[in-house]
Amino acid sequence: MTGATGRKNRQSLEETRIMKVKTEARRQAILDAASALFQEVGFAAASMSGLAARVGGSKATLYSYFPSKEELFVAVMAHAAGEMKQGSFGALNPDRDPRDVLGRFGRIYLRFILSPWAISTRRIAVAEAARSNVGRLLYENGPKVGWSQFATYLTALMERGRLRPTDASLAAAHFRGLLEAEHVEPFLLGAKEAPEDAAIDAAADAAVDVFLRAYAPEAGAR
Repeated sequence: MTGATGRKNRQSLEETRIMKVKTEARRQAILDAASALFQEVGFAAASMSGLAARVGGSKATLYSYFPSKEELFVAVMAHAAGEMKQGSFGALNPDRDPRDVLGRFGRIYLRFILSPWAISTRRIAVAEAARSNVGRLLYENGPKVGWSQFATYLTALMERGRLRPTDASLAAAHFRGLLEAEHVEPFLLGAKEAPEDAAIDAAADAAVDVFLRAYAPEAGAR
């Protein structure tokens, strides 16, 4: 009896694992198809019916994964940003040279937000902000989370005496503004082409230089 029970339990665990893999694969297929659909027709014109036709299955299946089109859009953005967050926000080590850490962060961040996908998504979010809660959802589940993590990193630098003590959230906003100042708005509005890698690196280095000068420790501070 014990042996039979053990085999049954192992079989049940394996079935659960397989089901979880299939569920994750299905979710990823939905995200990939939704990303393509949003890019092609925009948020307003995209429909759950059209998405269901692309991935197969019913709208009910889609809603079992994502309760609304707005939450699906946010999930698409969050998934795309995941790798960038891991490589940038996840590498904010206050024990390393701030100039090196901030420079690396700035390069990764700028390359991501200047990518065609990120620019297109930002345009959609801005266009929809006045008509739905897409913009708010996107901000609260994306930039707000990431830059709060960045503010925590700045707080650690301040505690170590490597930056002057101040409002870390405001300092994080200033650094973001410095990074985006040169290229993001013109590219977002179609006023210029995407910058080359060398220009992105130079913009990141300039932002770091200005930021560290502005937030340097007070004279005589530890």
